[in-house]
Parts: sequence; structure tokens; C-alpha cells
Amino acid sequence: MSPFDLPPGEGRAPLWQLCPELGPATEAFSATVQADTRLPVRVAEAARMRVAELNGCQVCRDTRVDDLAAHGMDEAFYTGVGDPDLRDRYAPEEALAIEFAERFVAGTQAFDEPFWSRMRATFEPAEIVALVVSTSKWLALGRINAVLDLAVACPVRLSPSAR
Repeated sequence: MSPFDLPPGEGRAPLWQLCPELGPATEAFSATVQADTRLPVRVAEAARMRVAELNGCQVCRDTRVDDLAAHGMDEAFYTGVGDPDLRDRYAPEEALAIEFAERFVAGTQAFDEPFWSRMRATFEPAEIVALVVSTSKWLALGRINAVLDLAVACPVRLSPSAR
């Protein structure tokens, strides 16, 4: 339950009734990041799910990409991201994206040069930027959902051009 009474409406719409200047900017940021990611689907989803677990956003944890099989994914892909003993089931770039998500949630002090060296060896600079911005989106919007206990469906739907 939300810590205060919200106006009637679905998803985050009641919040934007209370703060109308924030809604369009927040939703535009979310949509732009979702549409413009350069990351392979499995890399993005591995990081997104780890953020969802650490963030405590149940809606985000329950969200799956459309057509899992088309992306070589199944439910086990999602359930294993938080278990370090299962990291070997993920491709190296997926495991690194999970680690990135963990460090991002922990804070800036969690990043060091050896880690960035591994990131640079694995990802192109534009992919690193996409991962940073995407992770900030997942953390921020998931935290809104979790803190205010909103029942919001995350817009995690992939375009046909997604890698």
C-alpha cells in the first residue's frame, strides 16, 4: 500500500496528477532508454533482473521480455541472476552485466579500475553508456514502484530489431 493516498488511476498516472511537470519527462526518459538500447537482449535482461531483485520491485521482478524462446531465454535465465554459484550458466558479457548491476546499486565506491578494465575489454563505449543509463532507469523507476508500492507494469517489450 502506498504511504499516502493517491488519486485514482493506473500505474504511475496518479503520481503525475500530483506532480504533472514530472510525468512527461519521466515517461519520455523511460521510453527513450527502452527504445534506444544498444545492448543485446540477454545482457540487458540479466542486468535489469539483478537490479529488480536488489531494488525490491516485485513488478519489475515479474516482468519478462516478449517471446523468451526467440532470445534463447527461459525462466531459469531470470531466476539465476542473483546466485553467484550459477554465474557460469551465463555468457561472460551477461555475467559482467549482472556484476555491473550489483556494483551500480551498491554505489560509485563499488567501481574500481580492474572492473572498468574488464568492462572495456567486453563492451564498446556506447554499450557501456547504454548499460549505465539503462541501469539508472531500472534503479530509479523500480525504486519509485517499490517505495510507493505501485502496481505498475514495466514497459519491457522489445522491438523486432532488438539484438
